Amino acid sequence: MTPCGACKYQRRRCGADCLMAPYFPAESIQRFAYVHHVFGGGNVSNILKSTKPELRKWTARALTYQAEARVRDPVHGCVGVICEQEESLRILKEKLEKAKREVAKYVGPEVMQKMIEQCSSYPHANMVDLEAPLAITIDDADLSSWDPFPAWEPAFSRLQPPQGGDAKGETIAPPS
Repeated sequence: MTPCGACKYQRRRCGADCLMAPYFPAESIQRFAYVHHVFGGGNVSNILKSTKPELRKWTARALTYQAEARVRDPVHGCVGVICEQEESLRILKEKLEKAKREVAKYVGPEVMQKMIEQCSSYPHANMVDLEAPLAITIDDADLSSWDPFPAWEPAFSRLQPPQGGDAKGETIAPPS
């Protein structure tokens, strides 16, 4: 039996009754490394033990998401991600209002009101109410498709090597 990601990381023997195996499979050793770094292996084990069995999968994913957010941004963690999203939402709302005012200049307020009424009659127009509180329901089908880890590459991998240069990698100044 191959050890789970948690046991691999901690270099322990992984038994059939391993608490971490369902939540940290062998291929997710890096995710457990983040969780271990931020929360500690013993704390994660205690958290999972104290959680209802049907909620452990959700708890493990939440801990993993929080740990990766803390590794990415050690100061703000998840709060930084939330603030960025709220700022993006605020900017988009401002742009939408500006666009509505711009359209209203050309078509008039009466036509604009009719357009808004017509748009709200479409079934997809009111799918998301941004002002309503979130209703969280835990469903294994939803949980299995949810991946909190979008493709992420460290900042240093986006750096391009300098253009032009000699064999030693030193850049050559352009002629003046």
